[in-house]
Amino acid sequence: MERKGRLRSNILNIGVYCAIIYACIPITEQAKVTINFHGADASVRSVSPDEDKITDISLLIFDEKGNAEDCIWLSKGQRSCSTDLLTNKKYTFCACANFGHQVYADHMDELQELSFYIAYPDEYREGIPMAATEEILITEDCNIEIDLKRLMARISLRMDRSRMDADVEMYVRSAKIGNCPRYVKPFTDSRIENEDDAFPVGFLLNDMQTAALNHNVGKGLSEEVSLYMFENMQGGTDIPVQSDSEKIFDKYDKRNNICSFIEMEIEYISDKKVSGEKGLIYRFYLGEDRNSFDVIRNTHYHITVTPENDGLNENSWRVDTSGLEDIGPSYFRAYPSDYILGDIGDKVHIWCEFSPRSTPFDVGISYMEDDKAEGIYDYEVDADGCGATLTLTGPGRGLIYMEAGEPVNDAALFIIEVNQP
Repeated sequence: MERKGRLRSNILNIGVYCAIIYACIPITEQAKVTINFHGADASVRSVSPDEDKITDISLLIFDEKGNAEDCIWLSKGQRSCSTDLLTNKKYTFCACANFGHQVYADHMDELQELSFYIAYPDEYREGIPMAATEEILITEDCNIEIDLKRLMARISLRMDRSRMDADVEMYVRSAKIGNCPRYVKPFTDSRIENEDDAFPVGFLLNDMQTAALNHNVGKGLSEEVSLYMFENMQGGTDIPVQSDSEKIFDKYDKRNNICSFIEMEIEYISDKKVSGEKGLIYRFYLGEDRNSFDVIRNTHYHITVTPENDGLNENSWRVDTSGLEDIGPSYFRAYPSDYILGDIGDKVHIWCEFSPRSTPFDVGISYMEDDKAEGIYDYEVDADGCGATLTLTGPGRGLIYMEAGEPVNDAALFIIEVNQP
């Protein structure tokens, strides 16, 4: 009897243990999972481009072993989808947006080698490329919110002219990114490896696109303009630098061709120097601080360029003054004279000479148009814009005012009399 009692007790204990183990095993059922996508942080949104724009999304869902569970393609601006997944399982959701094509992978590790290329630096008409990775335990029917991150950084520039000498004027002609990456790796840190990985001419703003940098909004500060580039994680300096002027490489250093930088071309005028065709060049590397060359995705960098005194206090890679010319003494002369007497049918050539030649000059077209309307003469402006040939057509008196700006600051008033009694 005792043996039977012990056997019965053991059987009961085993049953209890099995019941406990069974109770601890999660019940696996199917759950309806809805995934909603959101554009990147609106706090760094700008007017152009539309940084929140989404045209297409590739979603890959991987199980706990990294194997692909589902692959979903959203187009035409869709931002939501649904799928069935098992409860009490952990899944990894990997999404990329605005690639223009569907992305496939059998295993999550394959995404580490995925690269997305663009044909030109500002190829984001369909939206800035974005990506996201989320690991989520599914326990029941649910909604999942996924925030996509831009794979580009935004670099906003402005000028602070408050510390420049009174005789110095600087007008930004263009701003561009040097060593601008052609591609990005969406699901791992991304960096270019050699100069072929960068565009020969990176993201570029010029002409009216840089006008905001020449507009004073108060206290010497200009408005902002923004440039965009893919992430480029190039790390830090070997030896900590103490000032921005030290943040340069030896000309044989490979990093010259792979670390991203900003280059600004500036029209420069002072009492001593003036820019020629090339202009004054400012260059500076990007990065969060003096010891970093990393340009991080989905980050908004604000850079204020602050020239001091004459703005030329560094003759190095950073400030290239080779495009400047010495002004020397300025002068202004008008030819042949300021009073011209002529007959109908005569041709008269009037012009001004001045130095430096880069001085802004107004040849007085508005005055000539008024006299032409009065029938006094017809005119043709010289090819260099510094004079005009008049063909006298009728009696009367005409006035032409030609003016040279900084640094010459001089003018000539021509009086033309035709067959006056």
